[in-house]
Amino acid sequence: MKIISLLCLIFCFASATPGQGAQAVTELKGIPLQWKPTEPLGSYGAIDSAPYRNVRFVIRPFSDARNQPQSIGINIEKRLSDQELPVTTKQNVADWLTNRVANVFKLFGVNLATGKGTFFVDATIVTFFVKESSDYKGDVVLKVTLTTKNGAVVWKGTTSGRATRFGRSYKAENYYEALSNATISAVHGLLDDESFKLAVLKNR
Repeated sequence: MKIISLLCLIFCFASATPGQGAQAVTELKGIPLQWKPTEPLGSYGAIDSAPYRNVRFVIRPFSDARNQPQSIGINIEKRLSDQELPVTTKQNVADWLTNRVANVFKLFGVNLATGKGTFFVDATIVTFFVKESSDYKGDVVLKVTLTTKNGAVVWKGTTSGRATRFGRSYKAENYYEALSNATISAVHGLLDDESFKLAVLKNR
């Protein structure tokens, strides 16, 4: 009788715990993009606003150079599954990021215009991605071109932002936070870039 009971316990334990990787995981596929920054704007550092006084920027629609435009993240820690877990969105990342970058320009005190402006900003998305292992690491990389109202290209360069977040495994909110913070960091890096500011001062 004891042997039968022991066998039953072993069977039940094996059935109940075939490994966490066997648990059903709802993959974060086709999720909507959300703006969820967590850090105070001042934490990114002060920006010299002098070059941007009496200047108006037009942020033109971004383009997307990523091979997989819908892919925005991945979980590689394999705690919830024995497979890497993807994070994708159905939204147009380029359109979404264009609007968010424009808003961050304004948050940093830079004036924008919707039509005629002093400068036009074009950007191509190189990276917009979060890799989750023991934490969430978000990276945003943009290739930026600055053009005058006369069509002259006065600056070309790359700006990047990185953010690290901690949280429960494979949660959409943590991906949103990492991407939002990394976006702000990338815009801050652009506006604080000495060569970018010099191009604005010389061509305003």
